This record gives sequence, C-alpha cells and structure tokens, in this order.
Amino acid sequence: MQSMTHKVTHKASNPPGSTPTALASWMRGLARELEQQGCDAPALFKEAGLDFALLDSPEARYPVPQTTLLWQKAVVATGDETLGIKSIRHITPATFHAVGLSVMASETLEQAFGRMRRFVDLVTDASEIELFSTDAEFIVELKLKEGAHPAYQSTDGFLCLLANAGKGLGDPSLVPLRVELSRPSPLANNLDFFEKSFAAPLKFGCNTMRIVYKLVTVRTRLKGANPLIAEHLDQASQAAIERLKPASSVSKKIRTWVSKQLQHGAPSIEQAAIYMNMSARNLQRKLADEGTSLAGILDEIRQNQAALRLKQSKDPLTAIALDLGFSDASAFSRACKRWFGKSPSDIRGG
Repeated sequence: MQSMTHKVTHKASNPPGSTPTALASWMRGLARELEQQGCDAPALFKEAGLDFALLDSPEARYPVPQTTLLWQKAVVATGDETLGIKSIRHITPATFHAVGLSVMASETLEQAFGRMRRFVDLVTDASEIELFSTDAEFIVELKLKEGAHPAYQSTDGFLCLLANAGKGLGDPSLVPLRVELSRPSPLANNLDFFEKSFAAPLKFGCNTMRIVYKLVTVRTRLKGANPLIAEHLDQASQAAIERLKPASSVSKKIRTWVSKQLQHGAPSIEQAAIYMNMSARNLQRKLADEGTSLAGILDEIRQNQAALRLKQSKDPLTAIALDLGFSDASAFSRACKRWFGKSPSDIRGG
C-alpha cells in the first residue's frame, strides 16, 4: 500500500475504568428484527438487564456489556448469525441523533465519514473511528476501546451501514473496494448474504476492521448535499456530546476558557495549567483521562467556529483567522483544507 498522507482520529471520551455505553436507539433495529422473527424482544431485553422502554428515549444509553449479552441471547433465540446485518434494515438516520441527519446532508462521503469520526462518542464511547488517505485510497477504520468487546453482530451491522453509506446518501455506485472484518468467516450458507449486504469483497479474521474506498469515490459530490443544514445539525450533535460529559469535567472548563482566549492566540499548556491552578503535567494527565488534549480541544473549537463564521458572517478571512488564534490567513487556510477539504473562500462561496 502507498504511504499514508493523512490520518484523522477521534478518541473515545470515557475515562479509563468506566463502562462503555451506546445509544439505546441503536438497539431499536435489533428489537424490530427480533419481533419479525417471532421472538419476544422485551423479554430478551429484560434478561440482558436492559430497559426496553428506553428505546424511544432519544439520548438514553445502554451499557455495552449488557448489549453484548443481548446480542448473544438474540443469536441463540433466532439461530441467526446474520442478525446484525438484518437489524440495520430497521435503522433510520434519526436513530443516530443529529449526527445521522447531518451525515445525510454532507457534500461528499469523505465529509460524511468525517462527521461520523467527529461525533462517534454520541453513538458509542466503546470505539473510535480513524480515517486514512493515500494517493489513491481512503480508509475508514473502526477501533475498539481497550476492554470493549461488542458482539460480532453489532460491529457487522455498524460496518455494513458504513459500507453502504453511498447508497444511503443517494448514489448506489459509491461502493467500497474491499472490507476487512475481524470476525471469523460466517457459515458457508451465510457467506453469500454477507457479500451481497456489504456490496464489496470481504476479508474475515483480520487484525483490523476497515472499509477501503477509492479516493475519488469519497470525494464525489453527493446530490443531497445541504451544507447549511449540516452545519446546524453539527451544532446539535456537539451540544448533545457536551451533555454527556460531567458538568465539572476538566475538559469542559478548559474548552470554555480556550474559547475566550483564542483571539489572543493559541494558548499553551502552561497557560492553561495556570488557569486551572495545577501543573502542566497534571493537566495533561487529567485531559488524557477524559479522552482528549489541549490540542484536540483547540482544534475542535476552531473547526466549529470556522464553519459558523465562514457561512454566517461576512468578516474578512484574515480577521476570522486572527480571531481563531492563527498566526495568519495561510495557516487558517491550511487548517480548513484539513478539516473540510476546501479553502476558506471555497467554503464561503459554496
């Protein structure tokens, strides 16, 4: 494979030792499939220690160990190892909160996957998404948090959704080159179903879970693109993620402080440590425990504010760059190309 030219990662934000969780609504698809197969879905949820009523609560979350147990019980009850893939037939964009809807309004698959990476914590903090690009390929990799062991059916379904993102966004021709799965190969009589569902060559028993596209595929403009709606939904997704964080979290205090400091330039870890009345090393450790860093917070705030101001204001690009703590307009332009794949002027004009 050619050398990597770009890599973007979003770390899951739950602190070490905590139980990973996922949106309860993600399990709605399984519940519907179980009912279609004649199973008592509420009873299976109860056996797994899950409140069935939470399926209709938009921001409710289930502990991943209990959802894994539910998948295991569901496979035993149905005798169907393809349950994860079949369950996504009952999933809609709204299942994944605002992020599912903003993905639908993305301009390209690359942008859609960027949103998934950025807001993955809203769906689950049991995993993270990494994006790689080479001269010719674009790779979406799902990485599990240390200690997280979701059922194969759960990752089958999620990866199948990602592999069919082009079809979901209105262009069935935008399919992957190949898909790598860590799960063992399914039974021979189910192999054809897997291959048809992913619409791409499959590799099983891999060390990674990856979906590989041609770079030109993920950069093809989508017919349903609506950047303005997508940006408003991004704000809703970010607000939802903030509600998941403890009110007294160090990262939340730093985020508020950084927002106020940006116009004076990008703050250093030493300056942030003085503000928090702790050593720089201790601050770095506490931020790492919350799954982030000062650099990550700074980049996130700049990206959010850049998207808003480029679309909603007529401020000169240099003024926006300086307000966001960049040394000059060129540095701001490079950041925009990294975030959005476009220059500031192209974003404003688009």
